[in-house]
Amino acid sequence: MRFHLAGAVVCLFVITVCSAAFAKSDIGFYGIGGKLGFVMPEDPIESTFGLGIQADLGTVAKDVHLSALLDFWKKSYDEEVVVPGFTAASGEASFTEIVIGATAKYFFQTASQIEPYAGAGLGFTIGRSKWEATYQGVKHEGSHSDTDLGFHLLGGVEYPLSPTVNGIAEAKYHLDGADYFGIYVGVMYLLGK
Repeated sequence: MRFHLAGAVVCLFVITVCSAAFAKSDIGFYGIGGKLGFVMPEDPIESTFGLGIQADLGTVAKDVHLSALLDFWKKSYDEEVVVPGFTAASGEASFTEIVIGATAKYFFQTASQIEPYAGAGLGFTIGRSKWEATYQGVKHEGSHSDTDLGFHLLGGVEYPLSPTVNGIAEAKYHLDGADYFGIYVGVMYLLGK
C-alpha cells in the first residue's frame, strides 16, 4: 500500500512539473518564510515541535506554485534500551530529522482573500537516531543515520496579513524516514513579481 501511494504521488509530481512545458511558467525567487509546527511522528517517538523555512519559487502552471522547503525536528525521550549482549537498561534516546525538498501546490480559486491549497512533494530525508544507557556502571551508546527519498502530501491556506506578508496554516503528512504528521503556522515575506 505504501509503495502504491508513493508511486501515485511521484506520478502526480511529475505530471505537475511536466505541465510547465505546456503552460506559461514564471519561475523565480518570490518569497521567503518560516513556520513553527507540532509534529506527531510514528511510534515510539513522541510528539514534538518542529520548524521550517520555505521559499516561493513562482508558478509552473496556472494556479500551481512551486516551493522549496527545509524542515527540522528533534525529540529526546527516556526509554528502556536493550544493550547488546545484556538485558534491558534505562536510557535516553533521541531522533532528529531534516527534510530538504520541493512541493507543488495547487491554489483553489475563491472569492475571498483566503487562498486554500493542496499539494505534494519530494525531498531528501536525513534521519539520525542515537541512544545511550548505563548498565552496571558502564555507559553504552549507539547511533544510526539514514538518508531516504521521501514524499509528502499537504493542504493549507494562505491569508494576506499585509501587502508584503502572508500568513500560512498547513497540515502535512510525510512518508519515509520517520513518518510524521505535522500542523504548522507561519509567515511568508513576499519579494514581489
